[in-house]
Amino acid sequence: MDYNRGRKVRLGLFILIGTFLFIAVFYIIGSSSKMFSKVTTVHSTFIEVQGLRTGDHVRFSGIIIGTVDEMRIVTDTSIMVDMAIDKKMVKFIRKDSKAEIKPEALIGAKMIVIHSGTANFEAIKEGDYLQSVESIHFEALFHEVTKDLRKTMVIISNLVDITGKINEGDGNVGRLLNDSSLVIKMDQTAENFVSITNNLNILSENLNNPNSDLGKLIYRDELTTQIKSILLQMDSVASNTNMATKDLAITTAELSTAAQAINSGNGAVNKILYDSAFADTIGYAIDNLNQTLIELEKVAVNLQHKKLFGGTKQKKE
Repeated sequence: MDYNRGRKVRLGLFILIGTFLFIAVFYIIGSSSKMFSKVTTVHSTFIEVQGLRTGDHVRFSGIIIGTVDEMRIVTDTSIMVDMAIDKKMVKFIRKDSKAEIKPEALIGAKMIVIHSGTANFEAIKEGDYLQSVESIHFEALFHEVTKDLRKTMVIISNLVDITGKINEGDGNVGRLLNDSSLVIKMDQTAENFVSITNNLNILSENLNNPNSDLGKLIYRDELTTQIKSILLQMDSVASNTNMATKDLAITTAELSTAAQAINSGNGAVNKILYDSAFADTIGYAIDNLNQTLIELEKVAVNLQHKKLFGGTKQKKE
């Protein structure tokens, strides 16, 4: 009898405690979702809800002020979201406030975050519309980051190959790092560069020194005067040469004119130069003249002999 009574008491206590816990949990859940509060319904339109569901939280400044009441497709590019906002919190939300869908965690449930408006606007009322803000889509961002990571891995792989080839001495860079002969040549080049730099310094010192040969050439006025005199003489020579050239050109032109006159005229010179018959006649005349001179010479000789003989005879008589 006492045993059955004890069982009933324990069963009653268990049911009472379970009922109390159920009521407490239900109250806590209802309080967090504002099920027992008076609400004001406001609307916002989004292009994409990004996995938002009915019952998800609506937050303002990090505090839960309501829940997502309903979602419906308006057009192919817009989705209407109804938000049940606690009336006690409505006075803090202005008509220019903006709604944005954000994840409650990095991966998981979504929520709507209402951003603060300005004090110049009135508080929202039943049925008002809030402007929406398109948030970053973390899945798309994750895919983009994944693509970038893959590209980075490819770049790293290529760098590993390049550094391996360089360490093995392949290519110009590898030879530059591993070939000692190139290092020796570079050292020689550096030494030559240092030598050239020293020579340039010496040249600069000589140029800046008025007593050096180059300095005298630069700083002494008498050398400049001599150079100017030489240049003037060269100008005079060039002027005389120019005049002689002009005279030569005139003479050449006159000779050319005379040559054209000879070539185109009918005078004696043209006949001598170009008329073969006339040339033959002159040759024949010269031959006759030579023959005549020969005959005259013979006559003169004969005359001399006769005179000599006549003179001898007179002397003897």
